[in-house]
Amino acid sequence: MAKIIISALLCLAMFGSLAQAAGPSPCREANGTAPVSGSCDAYIECRNGVAEEKLCPDGLLYNEKSTGYPCGYPIDVECTQKSARLQAAQPTDDCPHQFGYYRIGDSSSCGQFMNCAAGRGFVFDCPEGLAWNPATYKCDWPDQVEDCDAEKFLGFRCPAPAHKSELLGEQEEDYTFHPSSDNCQVYFICIEGRPRRIGCGEDQAFNQELKQCDDIDNVPNCSADIQAKGAEIKAARAKAAAARPKATAPRSKY
Repeated sequence: MAKIIISALLCLAMFGSLAQAAGPSPCREANGTAPVSGSCDAYIECRNGVAEEKLCPDGLLYNEKSTGYPCGYPIDVECTQKSARLQAAQPTDDCPHQFGYYRIGDSSSCGQFMNCAAGRGFVFDCPEGLAWNPATYKCDWPDQVEDCDAEKFLGFRCPAPAHKSELLGEQEEDYTFHPSSDNCQVYFICIEGRPRRIGCGEDQAFNQELKQCDDIDNVPNCSADIQAKGAEIKAARAKAAAARPKATAPRSKY
């Protein structure tokens, strides 16, 4: 009997030492994910309490706050790991990483970007006059993009600000308006010496007196082609409006 008790105690001691060696489970819950210490793109996936270390696709990081797919773009992930390591890049002919958004061109050509998915690049254009901002993953005013030369990109150089008179004090305007030299439907706003391109509607043009877009009939400096196109668009809109059925008032019950 004593031998049986001693054997049992030995077994319990051995099991306890093995459990201690294995350490605590990395799973916070039976099913879910957890970060890997010292890494921004690796994570622990737990299924029914069983932990397995996994790696996000190249270019993505582990997003601890995600309630769905655990990997996301770097702009959406706050990795606070110290000296965090990342997997080696897996570039292709199109992309520097398998996944991500990347600007195309140099400081004078900032309006395109590439979306890389599984190493394949898809090129997109920002709306005219806007530049791709890698800091926000959005198309933005070129003067708000750090490495974009707004003047070269837009092809417009802001004139030097007017001389400030000591008698008149500071200039009242923080920005100035300037018409495009080759398109009456476009103008530029200069903010702190850097331009932004503004386009008017198809039946409008920039009115220098009002410093805003106006009915194209009120802007005499537009070319005949632009005026004809504007008149055509206005006529088409008027025809479409006339063809719409008019709403009738409901009949009274009394």
